[in-house]
Amino acid sequence: MTLTAIDRELLDRCLARKPRSWEDFVDRFIGLVHHVVDQTISTRSLEIASEDCEDVIAEVFLALIQDDFAVLRRFRGESSLATYLTVI
Repeated sequence: MTLTAIDRELLDRCLARKPRSWEDFVDRFIGLVHHVVDQTISTRSLEIASEDCEDVIAEVFLALIQDDFAVLRRFRGESSLATYLTVI
């Protein structure tokens, strides 16, 4: 699957620091990040409190904005943005 126009526009808005862009990004991908975190916990047979799971999800989003969105700036658009986020 390739990068959609909606995700390209959302990514461009985030990188340009447009108003509400980060909130829109989080709203769009929080379910995906939550699912990946849950799956990782399950696959590794870990048991963690829901508060700790929420902390991990917050850390993922913090990693995405570090160094002026460096992780997102490295996205080359060769896959969907959801695939990229899942892999990284």
